Amino acid sequence: MPSNKSSSVLSKSTFIRGLQCEKSLYLHKKRPFLRDRISPEQLAKFSRGTNVGVYAQQLFPGGVNAAPKTHFQMAASVKKTAEFMEAGETVIYEAAFEHAGVIIALDIMVKNEKGWHAIEVKSSKAISETYLWDASLQYFVMAGSGVQVSDFSIAYINTSFVRKGPINPAELFKIESVLPFVLERQEQVGQKIERLKEVVELKNSPPVPIGPQCHKPYPCDFIGHCWKNVPAGSVFDLKGMEEDQKFRYFESGIIKAEDIPEKELDEKTTARQVKSMAMGQAVVDSKDLKAFLDRIKMPAAVFSWLDFKPALPIFEVTKPYQSVPCSFALRGLDVIEDRPVLYTTPAFPERDMLEKILDAMLAFETILVFGPQPDWGFLLKNAGAEDALQRKVKLLLARSLDLSQPFNDFSIAWPGMRHADTPEEILAGLHQPVLKPAGKIKTRLEAALALEKLALGNLKEDHEKVMRDVKVFHSARVSNTKKLLEFARELADV
Repeated sequence: MPSNKSSSVLSKSTFIRGLQCEKSLYLHKKRPFLRDRISPEQLAKFSRGTNVGVYAQQLFPGGVNAAPKTHFQMAASVKKTAEFMEAGETVIYEAAFEHAGVIIALDIMVKNEKGWHAIEVKSSKAISETYLWDASLQYFVMAGSGVQVSDFSIAYINTSFVRKGPINPAELFKIESVLPFVLERQEQVGQKIERLKEVVELKNSPPVPIGPQCHKPYPCDFIGHCWKNVPAGSVFDLKGMEEDQKFRYFESGIIKAEDIPEKELDEKTTARQVKSMAMGQAVVDSKDLKAFLDRIKMPAAVFSWLDFKPALPIFEVTKPYQSVPCSFALRGLDVIEDRPVLYTTPAFPERDMLEKILDAMLAFETILVFGPQPDWGFLLKNAGAEDALQRKVKLLLARSLDLSQPFNDFSIAWPGMRHADTPEEILAGLHQPVLKPAGKIKTRLEAALALEKLALGNLKEDHEKVMRDVKVFHSARVSNTKKLLEFARELADV
């Protein structure tokens, strides 16, 4: 029985990885145990891309699927694709081909009078340079396998699409031919394939220094390994400085932030951070911080909210990737009880729920949020709200105060602040205790994705358990936001 395992050296993903960084390709092939843990954000992108790719098959319905059971069985997919083509199939999904030591899988291929129209599906909003290289590689392998490719297109999300009734795939996606770009890169693709195969055969990893390629076009999953010798307090730990400038300093031998010439430091931003690094503690502009805190009028409350941004619009009159606020929590600062008042639903609230949320919030003179507000305009529109509710939202916005402000405008600077974007990360960076959610959901993104699955009607998800975990997350987030306020008050008095 023939093996289902491919003998190819490269795939689409490893080719793109090698273009970004040859060292990353080598480590991926020879030292995979050095890989960083995949973040929830990256897992979400993988899942979203898969869902969009499957949905796009409706652009050309009635096809046959050549996808393997696992990615370890790509050779079987190549064989199945050839059998489908020989049998006269005209629409094939996940068609696979192998040539010159490279194996690829194409999302959709459609037979026409001139040959085969190849279509690669992306969940993004535009065609990137990386996608053009991706398409160029696929064309190279298909053509090398003897396939007559009449055209090559990329299907991507039409951000102008507004859902009105059932989604029409032809309106949701834009299909754009990239054949001219693909054809002009064929010689380069062949050369790059040979070079990357040489890289894979090296005895040691190529000596590629860290650089912008560590983050672009995709964050590398070997940063933990390659950056292990970059010391704490380096130029890369500075917030508010362009990455290109950081690498210019690094390449010139200025590695520690404290070694940057003083005249090149901005007094309020980078200079304050460098000072905090040298002292090993927070540096505070008491005047600015007190001015911010003085804006808090009692009674005050902490407000937490969640949204999701589905690539495929779930609700009427929504667009792809539009923020759909779906879960809200409120807790008064003077309330001893740790549990906030929750308004949670896997969809955006109806009019009665929206009015209930607004009235509860307007019982306070100050509403403390961390980061941006939910899209109240979207909620009002979808709830069919009249002028009275619109006036309540205007009043609410006038009473709202973003607690992230003093931590983002450098009224408070501390070592490592570049990596702190949530109340929990800031508290940890300031060596303060952090309340961690006891449930399965630990981050805002995980909570949002769980609610999105419920809104999509995912029957695999336990509705009650998800709601309990979301409630636990909200409770921890509200508690940590309150702790952050209390610590800011302590810092202002020092």
